[in-house]
Amino acid sequence: MSLWNRINEKLTNDLSVHALMRLVLLLLVVLLLQLTSGFWKGLVMTVWSIIRPFVFGFVIAYIIRDPIRFGENHGISRRISVPVLYIILFGLLIWLGASLVPVLFSRLSDFLNSMIGGVNWIYDFLSEHTGANYAWMNNFFSTSIETLTDMQALLPGFSAAIPDLLTSFIGTFVTVILSIVISIFMCFEWEKIRYYTVVYSLRISRRFYRVLFAVNDDLSDYIRSLIILMAVRFVEYSMLYLGIGHPDWLILAIATAVSLIMPYIGPTAVNVIAILSALQLPGSRVIFLIAMICLLSQLDEYVITPMVHSRNLNLSPLWTLFSIFCASTLFGLIGFVIAVPSYLIIRVIIRQNIQEEAFPEDDNGGTQ
Repeated sequence: MSLWNRINEKLTNDLSVHALMRLVLLLLVVLLLQLTSGFWKGLVMTVWSIIRPFVFGFVIAYIIRDPIRFGENHGISRRISVPVLYIILFGLLIWLGASLVPVLFSRLSDFLNSMIGGVNWIYDFLSEHTGANYAWMNNFFSTSIETLTDMQALLPGFSAAIPDLLTSFIGTFVTVILSIVISIFMCFEWEKIRYYTVVYSLRISRRFYRVLFAVNDDLSDYIRSLIILMAVRFVEYSMLYLGIGHPDWLILAIATAVSLIMPYIGPTAVNVIAILSALQLPGSRVIFLIAMICLLSQLDEYVITPMVHSRNLNLSPLWTLFSIFCASTLFGLIGFVIAVPSYLIIRVIIRQNIQEEAFPEDDNGGTQ
């Protein structure tokens, strides 16, 4: 049977008036939502502004619930561990704000100058040793230098606009405080939240319950591994940048640790920036920096990361990059943060569906 005959037979057997009516109704619903998009967008934004502190509070409580549980397993009461953890977090934020923000503002201009000098050094090196004078190369380097120069020109205006920015951030500050307060209450009531989650998920279906807690297991492993890897990267690269005498070692070390939220892309971008800003140092230090970055990248990727990640969390580089590009295209900057968790959720749902089809269970939970 030819391919066209197979397609014709498939369409003849599967399509019916009932199926066509459902398709038409679906298209009408989509059209209605599009025509009333202004109303729904306003409604969604209003609902989000109401529930946003609760969502952020839940995320904070979800992240720190493992240290609380670890303390309880070692005889430390939740009434003690929760205040201590939040005091440590506040202390860390105050330390970062007091040490990093002044350094960032005082060093940002010099940091951009060093990057401009690094780009000029690469251009002069290529022109001198290759003798090439391609138009695309000239355009690339001139555009890069102009971009960095424009960023540097914005610094005085940005500093002058800080009071206005602080005034506009009052709403954000209030949301952050509410989120932290809500997360504290959620930390104390976490076991109750988990109990009701189990009850209501089982009322929906056993499959939903299994998928929900499989997602929880993978996200818990990912967050735990991410925090550990961030701490390891911060120690590694702070020692490296401090050892070669880089004046912005603290900024680069923190940026390297935070960039792990965007696997592969984030650390690579920070490494490129670090090398460009270090080209004003003696040549031997630059060569040592490049060699150590290559060595640490391989060590982190093939030794430390597999040791930290669980076997079930095995992240495919191809799918990870694909999820980052998709999420950043759809959601912008926030997409970089939610890309890998979204990929893990979708992967768990697909795996659970495949497992359900291969090993169906009856209503009592037994395999049929």
